[in-house]
Amino acid sequence: MTAAQVIEEVRRLAPRERAEVVTATLSQLEPEARRIIERLLRRLQHPEIPESFWDGVEDHEDGRVVDMEAALHEIPPDRK
Repeated sequence: MTAAQVIEEVRRLAPRERAEVVTATLSQLEPEARRIIERLLRRLQHPEIPESFWDGVEDHEDGRVVDMEAALHEIPPDRK
């Protein structure tokens, strides 16, 4: 079966089945590529949510966080 045939078959599927195909396909990607695509899809599915919110969510997911006490009481290293 060619890629064009697969694509045509996917087009004929019900939305829920198409989502299953996408999920299964994404699971075959390398973790970094999968993470990037999943984040993009999440943003596309929720266009009403501001980009700044997604930036914060992704910072948290990637471990780029600061302890609340440190944020409130310590001077940032770049401002010392």
